[in-house]
Amino acid sequence: MTRLYWAKLLVLSCCLYSFAPGHAAQAPGWKADWEATIRGAEKEGQLVIYGPRGRDQEILYSEIFAKAFPKIRVQYTAGRLSQLISRLMAEQRAGVRQVDLLLGGTDVLLGTFKDKGLLQPIRPLLVLPEVLDPSAWFKGKLLFADIEEKYIAMYRAVPYSSACINTNLIKPGELKSYWDLVNPKWKGKIASQDFSSGSARNQMYVLYIREDLGPKYLRRLFGEMDVVISRNVVQLGDWLAQGKFAIALGGVDCPDLALKGLPVATIFLEGLGAVGAGNDPASMLATAPHPNASKVFLNWVLSREGQMAFQKITKENSLRIDIPKQGVVDPDLMLDPKRDYLFTGLEEHKKKINEFEPWLESLLPKK
Repeated sequence: MTRLYWAKLLVLSCCLYSFAPGHAAQAPGWKADWEATIRGAEKEGQLVIYGPRGRDQEILYSEIFAKAFPKIRVQYTAGRLSQLISRLMAEQRAGVRQVDLLLGGTDVLLGTFKDKGLLQPIRPLLVLPEVLDPSAWFKGKLLFADIEEKYIAMYRAVPYSSACINTNLIKPGELKSYWDLVNPKWKGKIASQDFSSGSARNQMYVLYIREDLGPKYLRRLFGEMDVVISRNVVQLGDWLAQGKFAIALGGVDCPDLALKGLPVATIFLEGLGAVGAGNDPASMLATAPHPNASKVFLNWVLSREGQMAFQKITKENSLRIDIPKQGVVDPDLMLDPKRDYLFTGLEEHKKKINEFEPWLESLLPKK
């Protein structure tokens, strides 16, 4: 899309939101603000983003955004934020101000950058009515990872599967409940990702707080079922596909394995589900040298256009619910509006999850 698209959007949005309940008060000022921001961004002419690895994200956050705003040149550096911390911190101490936006996992964004006061609030920068409209978002709310709800915007939904199974060893529908996983027939046939990283740990925390499962269930699972732990999720996937194990827990890329024709399938069991934030949550450094370009990007990526582009290129699920999903997003990644979920990327859960991890580790047999 080009500036012409956004000019048309301004006119359309003014018409729609001037008469929409709850939006009349904000409509008069946002148009002038947005136009001034675009002019300022084009004058800055540049935007520097540190974001996740992956060709899909690099294309989305640089090339596709640049098509919408061709006068803003994006410099995109891909990598895990946890691996870029030392570089970023050294730049901060040296007074180097070149990075604008950080896109990454909420553990690092919250525990390193937000806690050290290195981020600036981005909620006040969101001006497009379609971004601020609660009805556009899952469960009627644009999510922020931080307790203050203003620093780290979340727009990707990563529902954790209950398990990945070998379909040669487990019949369809054979596992109907989490309690079926502790059936003695599966003893020694379950492997799990280790608990030092998010997927398995976060999933187990949700099971821990469920009244129908709780500590009793986890003690049986990890204390009696001879679960084999691995830090290597690729290895876990290989073990499962080869039939060495019937069940894999944690961050195994089950859909990818299935696409390769391997005998595996994802299962989702009943009750409260865990949803991660992926590595796309967006934040802005307090020292961002291109504030207008950053503001344009944040509004764009949360807009309908930005989130449709996100879904199309990544096949991941956006938390926006006013955009097409069928035929675009992997069905296993779609959220059920009637089901309850716990978003593990939220700061309100982080401390509890971190405190839970040592207890979970204590359930494993001592080597």
